[in-house]
Amino acid sequence: AGQTEIPYGTLESGSTMTFFRDSMIETYKKMWRFMENRKPSVFVPTYEEGIQKVLDGNYAFLMESTMLDFVVQRDCNLTQIGGLLDSKGYGIATPMGSPWRDKISLAILEMQEKGEIQMLYDKWWKNTGETCQRNEKGKESKANSLGVDNIGGVFVVLLCGLAFAVVIA
Repeated sequence: AGQTEIPYGTLESGSTMTFFRDSMIETYKKMWRFMENRKPSVFVPTYEEGIQKVLDGNYAFLMESTMLDFVVQRDCNLTQIGGLLDSKGYGIATPMGSPWRDKISLAILEMQEKGEIQMLYDKWWKNTGETCQRNEKGKESKANSLGVDNIGGVFVVLLCGLAFAVVIA
């Protein structure tokens, strides 16, 4: 929320836009003000236009995680940064008093417990043959990885200090 160099936005009139607009959390309010001040350029009418703006450069598109997973799985030029901002579920509407309500709820619960919903998600989101093939190293952010190259100097200083302490003692 503190960065102002890269413009970011959402689908115009979408649930993500509504989330930021109606949020009571100060960070999200600040992000909303940032987007609101750059209106209409940061809001896009379609997912395709938002994705194209990202690919064209200097724009971040905030979208629902399910759709984001789907898009990132299919285009190796895109990546997800950060985690979820909010957690929402999906529901199936039935008429009031419908005998199907409990049956559908039970069936969904059973599918979740058996892992069938995850299997369906993997089948349709990840295993469609249209997914990009990322190597596992490419998925890691260099900002998050630390190795001996990064902290080796700390150990050298520690060993020198230890050797100096042994000599003095």
